[in-house]
Amino acid sequence: MYEFVAIVRLSNGMTQRVSLHADDIGRARAMLEAQYGHRSVLNLGRPARR
Repeated sequence: MYEFVAIVRLSNGMTQRVSLHADDIGRARAMLEAQYGHRSVLNLGRPARR
């Protein structure tokens, strides 16, 4: 499992740095888009092995 750090756009237009654990970058992006909405992931950084 990897730890990812991302910047997402919130519904009020502000941005927020978030971190999450996922098996791969595709699943990390899917989790973020499910939580924050489609096209809300502005930057998804490279994973750090956890």
